Amino acid sequence: MFNVLKALLAIAVVSGVGYQLARIGDRLYNGIPHTLKVRAIESVSQTQTESQAETEGEPLLRDGVMEPLVETFLEAGLVEGEFSLERKLATLDFSQLEDFYIEALSFDLQSAKAYEAAGLALQKIATEDPAKALELLFALSPAEKERLSTELAIGWARADPHSTWDWIDSAWMDSSGAYIDRQLQNGLFRETLDVVLEEHEDYKMAAGMLASVVEPDLKLELADLIAFHVVSKNPAEALERMRFQSDDLLDSAIMDAVIEEWAQRDSIGAMEWTLANQRQVTSAGAKEIAKDLLLNGVRDGLIDFHANLQSQYKRDAVASEGARLLARREPIESISWLAAIESTGDRYQAYYDSLYEIGHDDFESSVEFAELANSAADLDRETAFFEALQSWTLVDPERVKTYLDSSDDFVDSQRFAQLRSGLE
Repeated sequence: MFNVLKALLAIAVVSGVGYQLARIGDRLYNGIPHTLKVRAIESVSQTQTESQAETEGEPLLRDGVMEPLVETFLEAGLVEGEFSLERKLATLDFSQLEDFYIEALSFDLQSAKAYEAAGLALQKIATEDPAKALELLFALSPAEKERLSTELAIGWARADPHSTWDWIDSAWMDSSGAYIDRQLQNGLFRETLDVVLEEHEDYKMAAGMLASVVEPDLKLELADLIAFHVVSKNPAEALERMRFQSDDLLDSAIMDAVIEEWAQRDSIGAMEWTLANQRQVTSAGAKEIAKDLLLNGVRDGLIDFHANLQSQYKRDAVASEGARLLARREPIESISWLAAIESTGDRYQAYYDSLYEIGHDDFESSVEFAELANSAADLDRETAFFEALQSWTLVDPERVKTYLDSSDDFVDSQRFAQLRSGLE
């Protein structure tokens, strides 16, 4: 029995020694295990980072250790958290920004603010390396792409607005054929143009970008955005910097938006600039100024504005607006503006617009206005009365029938005969 125990003990010793020898041999042949390598590298990296942080006085932010920073942002208030995070992100190097971006996205199921945090990081990445930012964006799901593509465009536009604009204009997000829809694309255009206007303050570049836009509604919207920025700065100086060409339709769209915005804030200033730069302002722009002069009670200014415009089309636009806005409250003055319209076609259109403004509160007001238009503004009496009475047939047909039955006017008119038959 004793000999058996000795034999077993010898086998165990030999096996243990063999196992250790095999383990040592494996290390020599294959090198240090990966986990030990990682721990060693992390240990050295931690020591170096801590030493650097102590030397430079910066907060301790090691590569891959971004969770506390993300959590701090998620727990903070909206304004306070964003301001604080932007300051902290400014201290990170490129690889740390990428780590933070990835860490922030890992919190997407815990907080809606996770995308905001990731977006701020993606902005900075796009500013430094657009290609890397696109790579990160393309790795996301379609819904995530939609949420973060705007942040990429904002960051990229800070460094290279033209390349950003070209990328948006292509409408394709990756080689697989996944594309952005029209609404998202329009939003990216708006945000990029806003960066050009707000941060670069390059109005001429903004106008050039707008020239590439084909969609009419988007073009008007972007023109309004340019107008807002132009007027919020120094309108006259900004318009000079843009160097408009008077015959350019694009310039006209921007100019109309600028004049509309400017007139609402300073109708006299907009009027004075227009009189000094008449070729650059369209009839629509002149009409906007007339409207705001009148609404602000600058009656004498409106008269001077009309008298000093060189273009008949612009004078007629101003007079038409005066006639329309005054028709309901001051019909006599409205008719005087109606009579000042030089184009016969424009005069009739202004009359129709004035009738619409008067509305259907008082039947007698419409009839009296029609009579004034015939006598003072030289409008055809039958046409003037027909337009006034026809609109009332939809509101109070009995009143129109009573008026026609009691009048000997227009008994030979075919139009009025049809109007009467429709009321019977």
